[in-house]
Amino acid sequence: MLKRTPVRLAATFTALFALTVVALFAIVFFGITARLSEQIRTRTQETMESLLAIDHQKGFDDLTAAVSGEGISVRDADFIIELLDDTGRHVAGNVSGIKPSASWISLERDDIETDWENGEPDDRFEAIWRPVSKGQLLVGSSNRELRRTQTFLLEVLGIGLVATTLLGAVCGAFLAARTQHRIDAFAKTLSAVSEGKIDARVPMSGSGDDIDHVGAQVNRTLAHLQTLIENVNQSSSDIAHDLKKPVGRLRQRLDVARRSAHTTADFRVAVEDALGDLDGMMETFDALLRITQIEAGARRIRFASIDLGSVLDDVADVYTAVAEDAGYQLAWPDGRWKPAVIKGDRELLVQLFANLIENAIRHCPSGTRIALALQDDPDGFRAEVSDDGPGIPEHEREKVFRRLYRLERARSTPGSGLGLTLVAAIAELHDARVALEDQAPGLRVAIKFPSPATS
Repeated sequence: MLKRTPVRLAATFTALFALTVVALFAIVFFGITARLSEQIRTRTQETMESLLAIDHQKGFDDLTAAVSGEGISVRDADFIIELLDDTGRHVAGNVSGIKPSASWISLERDDIETDWENGEPDDRFEAIWRPVSKGQLLVGSSNRELRRTQTFLLEVLGIGLVATTLLGAVCGAFLAARTQHRIDAFAKTLSAVSEGKIDARVPMSGSGDDIDHVGAQVNRTLAHLQTLIENVNQSSSDIAHDLKKPVGRLRQRLDVARRSAHTTADFRVAVEDALGDLDGMMETFDALLRITQIEAGARRIRFASIDLGSVLDDVADVYTAVAEDAGYQLAWPDGRWKPAVIKGDRELLVQLFANLIENAIRHCPSGTRIALALQDDPDGFRAEVSDDGPGIPEHEREKVFRRLYRLERARSTPGSGLGLTLVAAIAELHDARVALEDQAPGLRVAIKFPSPATS
């Protein structure tokens, strides 16, 4: 149990809370002690001043009578007084045998000779000597009130400390058990993932606390991991399926060249055809590697503040002429009224929009109008590439982002089926969301970028 972090934290906080209570009590305890000690001396000093006034105004005999009266009063259990004459002989009072001193003295009950039996053995007296007309006068007060207050405070501390420790231990155990339960949920989820259950997720409590926040991050990581694993599995299948045909065609050409070519020219033609097939396969593998690198997030270190409008300006400058030469029209409105700044990789963003334009040119008939647009979104900015071509059937829109997936009508056109996969990877790297929408007619690809404040 002591190795569990929540238990150690609960014990630590309980101890810290108990120490805080002790520290606060110590401040109160010593503060009250000092205050009561001051009051004892003040009361003693006031009595002394009253008796000195009698000596000054009425003389030593009246002072002797007053001291005698005080000595036999009902306060004699917590009040001491003694009057000495010029020779040091005891004249009056309820104590004797105390050596005169020029400053305050503290007297234990056993240190003085008394004429009374009441009082408490632990009594301590704060006393002071002062000269009078024909001798010296001692006045002192007991600290009994101070001791009783201290005893009461210590009892309160003991009860409060026990209650505080028990309450802290109970609350700490409850919180530790609750936290440990949630930590165990993390461990159980990660254990399930390690056993191959990649769809396992950390349960959320719904409180929105820091553990929920960490759980949400873990779940996002697991979801991303699941997507990567599924993509790898799908890619393996797609690569085996899509490359089987060009590899078979390459083998057939080489076999025909081996059996039928008789001249250098025949071999050259066969080799050039084989090299073309190999170049196509290498292009596919290069695209797959590039997508893998982007999905791994390695390019994030190159992120900087970029204006999406400036990126679209550059893409439009390059592809307006390309589209016109191919018989298409590319529209991009000028006069944007404010910048759309995000954090990103300019090169990858240019490639994203270039891929979408090339995809429209490749799969739309000649004369199709392709349009670029940029506008504000509630949480950032929305960039669009739209066309009025044949579009993509709704049931196929999620599939086209898979590696090497191609629509049936597009299998006869050039391409590897990785263009939209690369678009999705670049968008995900920038925390953007890609949506394929119906243009009626045509297709509209919307990419929603978060603003730097929310990303």
